[in-house]
Amino acid sequence: MMDHILSNIIFLPLIIAMVMGVVQAPVKVLRLGAFFSSVVTLFLVLWLAYHYDPHGGMQFVEQAPWIQSSGFTYFIGIDFLSLIMLLLITLLMPPLYLYMMHEKRKGYWYNMMLLQTGVTGAVLSLDLVLFYLFWETMLLPIFIMIGKYGNGLRQYNSMKIILMTILGSMSMLFSIMYLGYMYFETTGVWSFALQDLATLDFDAQTFIWLAAGFLLAFAIKIPLVGFHTWMAPAYGSAPTPAVVIMSSIMAKLGIYGIWRFGFGLFETTLIYYAPTIIVLALIGLLYYAIRAITEDNLRRMFAYSSGSHLSLIALGIFLTNIYAWSGSLYFIGTHALASAGIFLMIGLLYKRFKTVHISELGGIAGKAPKFAFFFAFFALSIAGLPGTGGFVAELLIIIGAFKTNIWIGVFTATTMLSAMVYIFWMLQRTLFGTANNTTEFSDLNLREVILLLPLVILLILTGIAPSLFTPMFEPQLSLFLQDALHAIGASK
Repeated sequence: MMDHILSNIIFLPLIIAMVMGVVQAPVKVLRLGAFFSSVVTLFLVLWLAYHYDPHGGMQFVEQAPWIQSSGFTYFIGIDFLSLIMLLLITLLMPPLYLYMMHEKRKGYWYNMMLLQTGVTGAVLSLDLVLFYLFWETMLLPIFIMIGKYGNGLRQYNSMKIILMTILGSMSMLFSIMYLGYMYFETTGVWSFALQDLATLDFDAQTFIWLAAGFLLAFAIKIPLVGFHTWMAPAYGSAPTPAVVIMSSIMAKLGIYGIWRFGFGLFETTLIYYAPTIIVLALIGLLYYAIRAITEDNLRRMFAYSSGSHLSLIALGIFLTNIYAWSGSLYFIGTHALASAGIFLMIGLLYKRFKTVHISELGGIAGKAPKFAFFFAFFALSIAGLPGTGGFVAELLIIIGAFKTNIWIGVFTATTMLSAMVYIFWMLQRTLFGTANNTTEFSDLNLREVILLLPLVILLILTGIAPSLFTPMFEPQLSLFLQDALHAIGASK
């Protein structure tokens, strides 16, 4: 099984979903199958992380012909970037399934397993056509889950997210096809492998247009300000498991894509786009924070909060120094854990009150102290509470920003302050305000505590003992940065 461990991790959820579908398994069996697949893939990834060499390059590589005449290959592997993403995916799926344990709609479970295969395959793909296939695969379950199982204007919002994402996907596909064609023109053979396409040399203008195709797809996925109109409506309409995946995993895939393909194919071209991305990220920090302050809907509020923090991560990438890069990579992990926790809490809140509007809540701390503790902890973790991983990550990015430019540093530092404003104001009204809802509020039960506790432990560990985690990625991250800076310096 370990000979093809990455393939097993990708396809185990899909295989179990297909088997369950063929035998028409009852929902109780389907639940157990989904949870079993998530636990097995988690243990496989933990085994992978234990045997992973932080000083090595791409590892556990699997490569086989797919459509050989067209240059498509099944080419997957793992390095420090994909390992972080893979750990996040597999760590979050078991708590999500525990949260869903009373869900009786079969389609819910099938879509979640297909979604896990899609995001995992995208993270591990080293062939651009294979990456594109998994990139599109993960969109279908989200479209169905919002359109069929969501609330409010769910069909309109599902169409909005799919149309905007398809716009980015088509632009990326054009760039991928052109890169493969030019590789054929240059070498006489077809290939879409990342390592092959990275050897191509074009004129600067061609690189600028090709990079734009990728950047548009990733800017929509993050989303950067100006490409964000789908975000709050989708988060507001989507069921809780879909919101957790969108915020904790899919948005991070936009960041991952910039790192993997932006710096893997277009290091020198990113100089052209860097000022624009930095300005958009800085605007996003403030704009999203202001929108979060004005929101009454908790899901939409934390959607804007995620947009603000994802803008901070994107900013760190384009500052291209070791502090900003380390902080951005660390923040990918810690923000994913915190956002998963807060959206799960909002889901549990909705199950009890049937509302997520701040104006209709209040006095929760007096009714349910355990619920109040977990809710406050995850909310403050989002804001960068000292002692949690988010504080370490934000501090590193801010140091990297000051190292680049003092005014960028000053503007970036306002992120923590603005987040504290809307988080504390929200907590005051929901946990300690006047009880506006007369519904009996039950505290967290044992299952709910079990699904939330691992996220709390990881956020505390990443905050008080970052040295447990940074050796996993720092050696390769430093080399990656050196290579990028050398390529950028050579082009000047």
